[in-house]
Amino acid sequence: MSVAEDLFWLVIAALILDSIGLGLRCWVRIKLLRFFGYDDVVLCLSFIGYILFAAFTFVALHYGYGVMPVKPWHDSKKAIEFFFLSQLAYVFTSAVVKTGVALVLFRINVEKSIRYILIVSMTVVLIVILVFFFLLVFQCRPMSLNWGVGEGSCFEYSTVRKTGIALSVTDITSNWLYSFLPIAMLYKVQMRGHLKLWAIFILGIGFVSSIATVVRFKYILKINNRHETLQKFNEIENSLLVILWCHVEIFLAILPSSLVALRPLLRYANEIIHRQHRNRTHRPSERL
Repeated sequence: MSVAEDLFWLVIAALILDSIGLGLRCWVRIKLLRFFGYDDVVLCLSFIGYILFAAFTFVALHYGYGVMPVKPWHDSKKAIEFFFLSQLAYVFTSAVVKTGVALVLFRINVEKSIRYILIVSMTVVLIVILVFFFLLVFQCRPMSLNWGVGEGSCFEYSTVRKTGIALSVTDITSNWLYSFLPIAMLYKVQMRGHLKLWAIFILGIGFVSSIATVVRFKYILKINNRHETLQKFNEIENSLLVILWCHVEIFLAILPSSLVALRPLLRYANEIIHRQHRNRTHRPSERL
């Protein structure tokens, strides 16, 4: 399979799993707990952003970005245009997702020191992401110059590259921070065995998301020139690998943030099983 095919099926699977995870979280919060907090709202917004990110990626692949052989409906300019829009959607979604994950940790933690760390980290991450977002938007004037339409000027690619590297470093640092903080938060907490296994499972997903940002950084460093990327197929595939790992990162950030709220659902399911077992146990005696 090509990188484009891998990306297509990865995004399909990510959307399905995140839909299930976030849907269950919302059901638990609304139906069982009858409370829908600010962290729930931000996570829902992050999923909407991820849907836009996925949609732009699908359209770019449809028009032939990184797809071989060439099909009659392929259009290189439209492919590059929607790939560029997918990058903007990723940066926006990343900002919302990082905020959502931090807010989930902020809500379940009461220690002031950890809350201060979360506030500082959210502030730094948002500033860096916003700077990179506006740099992407205004790197070429007009914007259509990014996909080869019109006349104008662009920033030197080295400026965009350095800012992208700064964003990746910030991204990696925040992901590892948000993966390790729950360990510090749960260190002194007495938990039952099955709850510890559940926490380890969720933390494991968070660690994989952190690893995804490191792997993506490796491919970012291989992109040397924006204009070469538009001309050479191997550079286009490298850009697709960057976007593929961006999808892995967002997908695995939304999923554990959704699953962490499902403890009441497990308790609710256990009560239903216990009730049914009790009914089956008492049924013969009622007949007598």
